[in-house]
Amino acid sequence: MGFVQDIQIILNNLKGLFLIIGIVMLAMAIFSWWVGDAPALYGFLSGAVLGIGTGLVIRMLVPGNINPELKHAMIIAALAYLIVPAISMIPFMTLANMSPLDAFFESISGWTGSGFSMLSSPETAPPMVQFWRSVTQWIGGLGVIVLMVTILIRPGTSTYMFYQSEAHKDKIHPSIRSTIKTIWALYIVLSICGFLLLYAAGMPVWDATNTAMTAIGTGGFALYGSSLAAYDNILIELVILPIIIAGAMPFVVIYRMFRKGPGSLLKNVQVRTFFMIIAIGSVVLTIQNYFFYNDIVSSLRYSVFQFISAITSAGFQTADLSSWTTPALLIMSVAMVIGGCAGSTSSGIKIARAIFLGDQIRLWFAKVLRSKNAIAVIKIGNKRVTEDLVAAELTEATFISFLWVVGIVLSVFIIANIVGPTYDLGHIIFEVSSAMGNVGITCGLVNPGLSALGKIVFIFDMWIGRLEIIPVMLLARYVLNGFKF
Repeated sequence: MGFVQDIQIILNNLKGLFLIIGIVMLAMAIFSWWVGDAPALYGFLSGAVLGIGTGLVIRMLVPGNINPELKHAMIIAALAYLIVPAISMIPFMTLANMSPLDAFFESISGWTGSGFSMLSSPETAPPMVQFWRSVTQWIGGLGVIVLMVTILIRPGTSTYMFYQSEAHKDKIHPSIRSTIKTIWALYIVLSICGFLLLYAAGMPVWDATNTAMTAIGTGGFALYGSSLAAYDNILIELVILPIIIAGAMPFVVIYRMFRKGPGSLLKNVQVRTFFMIIAIGSVVLTIQNYFFYNDIVSSLRYSVFQFISAITSAGFQTADLSSWTTPALLIMSVAMVIGGCAGSTSSGIKIARAIFLGDQIRLWFAKVLRSKNAIAVIKIGNKRVTEDLVAAELTEATFISFLWVVGIVLSVFIIANIVGPTYDLGHIIFEVSSAMGNVGITCGLVNPGLSALGKIVFIFDMWIGRLEIIPVMLLARYVLNGFKF
């Protein structure tokens, strides 16, 4: 396949992306007109014209409609998380008077489901800015499920092995298109349930609408600068936990639960491990924070919520983490790096890879303790897997995990030099882990006053974290090789 054809394939598939974001912003413009918000109308209309116009130009200039190969799909995914935020940032500039860099930061934070914000007081932002932030995270949350189904869960990956072993009997539909339609319906139902729960817990309609959208998308944008701490309502904290946990579970498993009952959840190895990590991590963090709060009730309340918010990538906060101890922040950092389940709206390395690496340790011990001629076998879910297959799949899981560690170390090094002695190493590791895990929980380092270079580093971390790094590496290689594979 030649250079020209590669470019045609990429542009042809980006064409649809431009049209989709243009249509979404056109819908926002119509909604702005309906509520009588003229400034918002013009801001969203500008984005709609740019998106739809670019899509139509590509359609006229680039003929053909060749199906992309995996390498094209990865590059398209990497570009998508730059192009969509670039168009979506226009309302932030026109309505919230944000600089281009801050507007792009806010936009990519929304679409990647990260939750970091360059708005120090979101509660004072225009209502359509508040709603646009929620829309980006709501659509972006579903977008990552589509990304997982179509690209990231592919043969040769540990997540694919889990999908084959755990979900092969529970595929929603035989075709990707019909599967995505059903996931959309399920996503809407869960969003409505989230709204009803939050409204019943005491949230006003506007707050419940926006929070339900960002909760099921495990995004974390809130209407207040202090996040959910602004409500100081334990009932709201309790009802939001099942929403963000649902967002961090495989949607194929949630679909099975609706068909076969709640008991089917624990049949999935990822879900069992996910709940086990939540239980252990919450207990450990509660014990650690007991010496900070000197009150078991307060320690339990704030530790459990923050830990679940971290591991689900939801990013909501009910406590000021800037004064937490370094060990407590490191426990949170580990949770944010692990993340939720494969096939969910959450980010991180994923529970599937964590299980796989753990099983590899078990396999190693089995090989050492058994005779030389014995064949070691482990189980992935209910499927027995031979050593040779595990060795092949382990390469991907180890490679991704290694890249995560390298990315975090490099980012910590750069950020440490940018902020100087203002923040200690524990706070910097925490903030970088939050960015790469697309979580958005902050101890105060990420703020509108951060230097331009610091913001760019965190933008890059959010980008590679959502894409699991490899698509970005492939895009970089493609560019450095003169657009040749």
